[in-house]
Amino acid sequence: MAQTATRVSGRARNQGMQGPSIERGVDRATIAGQDAGRIGIDLLGGLRVRVGKTTMGPREFGGAKPRTVLLALLLHRGSPVSKDRLLSLLWGGSPPSCARATLEAYVCVLRKKLQPSRSARTSLITTVAGCYAIDMSRVDLDVVRYERLKSAALQPATTAADALPMLHEAMGVAERPLLPEEVESDWLDEMGSIHNENVRKDLIAAANKVAGLPSNSAERWARLALERDALDESAWRALLTIKEARGQHADGLQAYDQCRRLFAAELGCAPGPGLQEVYVRLLRGANEDNKELSQLLDAVVRLHMASQQRSGPPATTMGSGIIQTGDRTGSVEQAVMSLNLLLRSVRGRRGLSGALGT
Repeated sequence: MAQTATRVSGRARNQGMQGPSIERGVDRATIAGQDAGRIGIDLLGGLRVRVGKTTMGPREFGGAKPRTVLLALLLHRGSPVSKDRLLSLLWGGSPPSCARATLEAYVCVLRKKLQPSRSARTSLITTVAGCYAIDMSRVDLDVVRYERLKSAALQPATTAADALPMLHEAMGVAERPLLPEEVESDWLDEMGSIHNENVRKDLIAAANKVAGLPSNSAERWARLALERDALDESAWRALLTIKEARGQHADGLQAYDQCRRLFAAELGCAPGPGLQEVYVRLLRGANEDNKELSQLLDAVVRLHMASQQRSGPPATTMGSGIIQTGDRTGSVEQAVMSLNLLLRSVRGRRGLSGALGT
């Protein structure tokens, strides 16, 4: 079954920055196609079906069971759904003796409701070898539109500036809750959980895509991802990277401290190497005008990394590039030398005695 529809937190659509639709030819054709027998259907924010000039809500399809048939066909994105599968969704393992006839009656009702015009010769719902399917070539489905926008925006060839308006539109769609009127539906809950995970990953990808732009959207998307999973390191890393790109080093350090405390309380561990790497860059950025402090940070980081890497060659050292070696011994020795030089400098200025032994 296609991975669609999400039960995300009900948030208002991002206002005031709805950029041009991507797949410009496709989406414009979608809109123009309404007059050529197409219909529009929204699942996010509640079921809405637009047929010609008529808009129908969830209560206008003859009850919960006919609506379940429609949703199942839509979420399969045009793939045939067997009658047995539909019977299972409608009645579980105990369908009544008249179940098949009732199912056929439901489909008949849906066909009439979804007929865009009297002149249309073919039904939107077709019968295929004991299955039903919906003709998606004639449907403008909001979930599909979201996925197309998001995928095009995140293409490597798409610049961040071009991606931003597309992501505004896509994420605005995805932030609306899936079918809030549908309750106590295990199969919809499962579909929602799958897609909710995909949306969370898309939010992180979107934040990373536009991290360097002068827009608040990147941080907003990173924080939305954290609201869905506060222990996701990739979301925290996106947030810290955004702070670094904007030169907001102090804010980034505060965010890292919040992450560190959360991980310690919930997981009993420190943030991983990727987050620590950004943290070190934030530290250096916050103190870039203080040469001696920057050197001290370099030295401490090298010593810390060496202490953590007890076996095997250490990773390339992070930071200003003074040392780019895989030799832990050399890295430690140079770190100690840096600390010695700083201590001698302090001793010379303040009359202090003693230095760190080499």
